[in-house]
Amino acid sequence: MTPAPSRSGWRAALIGVSRYIDPEFPDIPAALNNVADLARLLTASTGSALAEKQCSVLTDPEHNTQVGKAVASAAREAEDVLLVYFAGHGVVDKRGRLYLALSGTSRDEPEWSSVPFATLRDELLASPARARILILDCCFSGRAFEAMGAPSSLVDGQIDIQGTYTIASSARNEPSVAPEGHRHTAFTAALLSTATNTNLTLDQLYQKIDQALHRDGYPRPQRRSINIAGELRLFTPPTLRPTPGAPSITPIINHPTGADGDTDELFENGRRFVLQGNLPQAESSWRLAASLGHIGAMNNLADLLDTQGQAREAHEWYREAAERGNVEAMGNLAVLLHQVKRVSDAELWWRRAAQSGNTDAMYNLALLLDKSRHPEEALTWYRRAAESGHTDAMHNLAIRLRYRGQLPEATTWWQRAGHRRVQRTSEKLRGPVSRKQSQ
Repeated sequence: MTPAPSRSGWRAALIGVSRYIDPEFPDIPAALNNVADLARLLTASTGSALAEKQCSVLTDPEHNTQVGKAVASAAREAEDVLLVYFAGHGVVDKRGRLYLALSGTSRDEPEWSSVPFATLRDELLASPARARILILDCCFSGRAFEAMGAPSSLVDGQIDIQGTYTIASSARNEPSVAPEGHRHTAFTAALLSTATNTNLTLDQLYQKIDQALHRDGYPRPQRRSINIAGELRLFTPPTLRPTPGAPSITPIINHPTGADGDTDELFENGRRFVLQGNLPQAESSWRLAASLGHIGAMNNLADLLDTQGQAREAHEWYREAAERGNVEAMGNLAVLLHQVKRVSDAELWWRRAAQSGNTDAMYNLALLLDKSRHPEEALTWYRRAAESGHTDAMHNLAIRLRYRGQLPEATTWWQRAGHRRVQRTSEKLRGPVSRKQSQ
C-alpha cells in the first residue's frame, strides 16, 4: 500500500443552534458541545484529519443567510466528500414541509425565519462533491425528554438527495432526545462514541449508533443512501491508500482505533502542559483525547474543569470515565457528588471504587459511613484502607478503636499513622480525600 493523498477535496459544515428567541423553542445547550466535539474529531489526526479551514462551524445563527453562506461555501469547494451536520430544532409547516429552526426562528412563521430544507437540499445537489453526507440531529431541548419539534419533523421524501448518505436522529414519528445534564444530545453522543473506531464504514457507523441508542432506550435513527455506497469511511485518517480499484474517497486504515496510539500521546502532552503551567493547552489535549475515548484523559479533563468552576461538565466527564471502569474517576465522581450534597450517589460510587481496590475510596466511604452512624461497616473499610497503607485511615481507625476500648490495637495503628506523640482521647477524625488525576 502507498501513502494516500490528503483530503483536500473534503469539506464539512457543522451547524449547532442552542439558543432560541421564540419561547416556544426551548434552548438546547448540548447543541454547542455537539458541533465543537464533532469538529475536534474531524480535524484530529486520529479522526478524519481535515485541516481546520476545511471544517466550518456555525453556532446560534439567527438568519438563514448565515447558514446559506456556510453551506454554500463548503458545497462549492468540496470535490470528493461534503459533510453537512445540523443540531437544533426541526419544525414542520402546515403543508408538512421541513424547516431547520435558527435562533431567530418564529414557530408561527417558519417559512420566513428558518432554513427551508428544500433550500439545503438544492445546495447539496449543486455541489461537485462525489459523495455527500448529511447528518440531521433535530433533537429535544436541554430538559430531559421534552419534544423540541413536531413528531413528523422528518417527512418522507424530503431527505432523499441523489448521491447523499443521510443519517437522521429519529424516525418519522418519533422525537429525538437530549438527556438533561448530559454534554451531548443522545444521538450525537452515540455518534461521537462510535466514531472512536475510525475503521467503520458509514453503514457500520450507523448500525453501531442504532444499537447504542436502542440499548439505552432512546429513539432509533434512520438512514437513507441514494446512489452512494455505505462503504465510505468518514472518520478514517487518510494515512494509507486503499487497495487498487477502490474509490479514492474510501481510504482504509489498518489499525482499528486511535485509542491506544495518538490518544496516549495527547494524554501525556496534557500532563506535560500542566507541569509547564499551560492549562489551556492541557485542557485542549485532554479534551481531544477524551473525545476519542481515552478514559484517563476524561478523568483528568474533568478534574481540570472542576478546578475552573465548571462542575456540570466535570460531572459529565467523570461519569463517562467511571461508567467505562476508570476507578479513579469513580472516586472523583463521588467526591463531586458529595460536595453538592448528593450523598447516596456519592456512597454508590465510593463503594464501587472501594470494591475495585481504590484505597482513597475505601477511606472516604468509611468516613461517610462513620458520620451516618454505621460504625461497624465504617470500621471494616477503615481497616481495609489502613491495611493497604492509607495513613489517614490508620489515624481514624486508631481513634475509633480507642473509643471502643481496644487500646493495644489503637496504639499500633496510631504509631503506624506516623504519630510520635501519645494518642489522646480528644483526637479528631481526619476529613475526606479529594480528587486525583490519572497517571
